[in-house]
Amino acid sequence: MNVNNDSIEGQAGDNEKVNGLSSLYTERAKGMHASVIREICKLIARPEVRSMAGGWPDPQTFPAAKIAEIAAELFTEKPESVLQYGTSEGYEFLREELARFVKRRDGIDVAVDRILLEPGDVAFVGLPTYFGGSETCAGYGAELVGVPLDDYGMIPEALGERLEEAVSAGKRPKLVYVIPDYQNPTGATMPVERRRAMVELANRYNIAIIEDNPYRDLCFTGKPLPPIKAFDTEGRVVYLRSFSKIFCPGFRLAMAIGEKDMVRKMVIARQFEDCCVNSFGQYLLYEFVKRGHIDEQIEINARFYKEKRDHLLALLDEHFPDTVRWNRPEGGFFVFVHMGEGFDSEEFLHEAVDQNVAFVAGPPFFIDDSGRDTFRLSFAQLGMSEMEEAVAVLGRLLKEKTK
Repeated sequence: MNVNNDSIEGQAGDNEKVNGLSSLYTERAKGMHASVIREICKLIARPEVRSMAGGWPDPQTFPAAKIAEIAAELFTEKPESVLQYGTSEGYEFLREELARFVKRRDGIDVAVDRILLEPGDVAFVGLPTYFGGSETCAGYGAELVGVPLDDYGMIPEALGERLEEAVSAGKRPKLVYVIPDYQNPTGATMPVERRRAMVELANRYNIAIIEDNPYRDLCFTGKPLPPIKAFDTEGRVVYLRSFSKIFCPGFRLAMAIGEKDMVRKMVIARQFEDCCVNSFGQYLLYEFVKRGHIDEQIEINARFYKEKRDHLLALLDEHFPDTVRWNRPEGGFFVFVHMGEGFDSEEFLHEAVDQNVAFVAGPPFFIDDSGRDTFRLSFAQLGMSEMEEAVAVLGRLLKEKTK
C-alpha cells in the first residue's frame, strides 16, 4: 500500500506559520511518516469498500449490554472516581485483578508492582512482522534487522546468526520484537522449543524480548501454548497483552509485564506522553474481569472468529487459483497469501480497491522492501455474505492476472 506522506497543514492562512516551524523539527520528527495503519483506517471508513484489511474486531463481539450495565452502576456509585485523573501505571485494584487473570490464562505469576532504544541500537524484527512494532522501533532511531520466518514463526537459528553478525560488527543489539501466537501477518504459531530458544539467545546476547501477544486468547483448537515469558529465567521478556480483541478496542487498554525496574521506567516515560490511563475504561474492565465476564467473552470470541476463519478458508479454496498458497491459522485474525515471484500485491490492491475490495499488500510488513508477492486478508470484520462477495472479486481478478 502506498502511504500518503502529505504534510499536516493548518487551517487556511496558517500554512506559512507551520512551514516556518519546520526548521525547528528534531531529526526524529523529520523522519516521521504517515502510519500504514492510519491509511488502512481511511479505506475502512469508505462505506462501499468491503474491507479485509484492518485487524479490527467485529462489533458483534462487543459486550455492549454488560458494559452498559456496569457503566450505569459506576456513574451512580463512583462518578467522582471514574471521571477523575488516574495513575500513570494504572489502578492497583485493576492490576491485582489482571495478575489473577494472567495466572489463570497464561500460568505466569505476576507481582503487581512489577526504555530501551536510542539511535544506533539494533532491534530485530520478523520478516514479515506487524508494521506498528517495527515502525515504533524505527521511530526511536534504531537500526532494524530482519529475521526470517517460516510456517512456525521466527527462526531462532536465523536470529542467532544476525545477533552474532551485529556483535561482530561492533553494534549494540538491544531487543527482538516477536509475536509468538497467530502472528501478524502470517498467522504462524511458534512451537514451545522455539520459545525456549528465544530466551536462551536473549540471555546469551544480553538483549530484551518484546513479546507482543494481542491474539493469544483467540485460540481455535485446544489451549494456547505457554508464552515466551513463561520460560524467562533472567527477566529479559517484556510481555504485552491487549484487551482490544477480547474486550473492546475503543477503551485502548493493555498491560505490560516485566521486571520491576523496567516497568517503572515505562511508567516514567508515559508520564511525559499522556500522563495517565483512562479512568473510566479501567473501572469498566475491572468490573468486567472481576464478575467473570472476561473468560466467557474469550470463549464467545474464539468460537465466533473460528467460524469466520473456516468460512474464509473455504472461500479461498473455491475462488483462488490452484497456484496460490496461504496459511491455515490456528487462531487470531489473519490469512497470509503467497502469490509467487513476479506478482505485485500493491498493484493488485489498486485493482481490488477499484472493485471496492481492500486488503493489506505485503511490503509494509517487510522492512527490507520484499514481500511484494504477498498480501494479508483479515477475516475479523466482514460479515459472511460480504466476505463471500469480496473473495469472489479477488478470485476473479487473480484468475485474470494469472491466465
